[in-house]
Amino acid sequence: MGYKKVAVIFIGFNTMMLIALIVAGLSREKMHHKAQHEVAENPTATESTGVEFTEPSENLTLSDVGREVKDEGSQDDALAADYSSDDYLLLVTSVASDMLIRILDKDGNEVSGKPFQASVKEDGQEYGVFYDDDMDGCLYLSQMKPGRYEISVGGVGSSTISIRNNIKLATINDIRKIVVDESSIDASKEDTAVNEEARNEKESLNNSDYNLQGGAIGIDVSKYQKDIDWARVKASGVEYAIIRAGYRGSSTGVLVRDPYFDKNVAGATEAGIKIGVYFFTQALNRTEAEEEAMAVSSLIGADRLSLPVYLDVESSGQTGGRADGLSVAERTQVIRSFCETMNSLGYRAGFYANKNWLNNKIDTASLSEFDIWLAQYRAPEPDYQGDYSIWQYTSKGMVDGINGFVDMDLVR
Repeated sequence: MGYKKVAVIFIGFNTMMLIALIVAGLSREKMHHKAQHEVAENPTATESTGVEFTEPSENLTLSDVGREVKDEGSQDDALAADYSSDDYLLLVTSVASDMLIRILDKDGNEVSGKPFQASVKEDGQEYGVFYDDDMDGCLYLSQMKPGRYEISVGGVGSSTISIRNNIKLATINDIRKIVVDESSIDASKEDTAVNEEARNEKESLNNSDYNLQGGAIGIDVSKYQKDIDWARVKASGVEYAIIRAGYRGSSTGVLVRDPYFDKNVAGATEAGIKIGVYFFTQALNRTEAEEEAMAVSSLIGADRLSLPVYLDVESSGQTGGRADGLSVAERTQVIRSFCETMNSLGYRAGFYANKNWLNNKIDTASLSEFDIWLAQYRAPEPDYQGDYSIWQYTSKGMVDGINGFVDMDLVR
């Protein structure tokens, strides 16, 4: 199946504008001037495109924001030729009222050094045509009023999205095209999550020492369990499996599918085991959290899940890991954005963390509407004071059908 040729992303303006700059890979030197598009009071008037520029201030140069062009035909033919191959993606996401238009190659990297222009229509009417003067692969439009917009880039690809007041839903077309197979990356640098509970767990308690009353036994698995005999797992008494869908790379931030995900989903489902999924985050901001949510939604439908989709929030285990230095507020916003996006796409959502992170590195109280999957080991039962729906009680479980250790969970 082919994919579209360009990328378009909508992104919020205020604090999100700075985030968008980082996501797009813009240099610090460009973060000296800021310009806004403001929608005119009468955007449909024939003498106006509905967009006007204010004077630049501190964050973006005018060329970053994009120059409005009147003669699109003079540029269109050259741009169509420039992007005539099948090596570009069309992505659309909306966070609030602002638009970030990005050109990505097939690996999800920003394309620079090539000019492009974006033609924008609002509810079928011409809104404006904007040109990427500095050829950095990025254009910004802010303060877009609610409506349905169609964006065409270079005459070779288009996408539509509805913008609503305080929109929460984000949609990326062809997100699967930037979720890569692990064989294409250096997993030793990217798949580096450290389970702090497991690091300190020399051995598990005996099963009889855990208070497992009032719940069902579950496991959580990833590529590290390799091939699993799911029929034997089911026969051993396991009722639930939470399966890793993938992860964001700790080093580069690439989105990666777990190489055993599809096989595990198929095997567990066929064996009659109820499933949920999780995704290890290294998101730095709301936009990346939403991308992670949409990556999960592209890999499995909500109707196949009996448990929520969980965001796995823990250390990257790397010196200078990309998300390890987030503040409590930033990390909490990542979780909220992921969960809200999953909810908006029709999924139940929650997040996984150990007791220390829930108490000290996340504003857990502000996320009470989402499920919590608690990791706490070396105890007959948790002493965590907050609510949780699943307790991961050991990383050293032994289950028939799985070679080696596996995480064990009590699903309440």
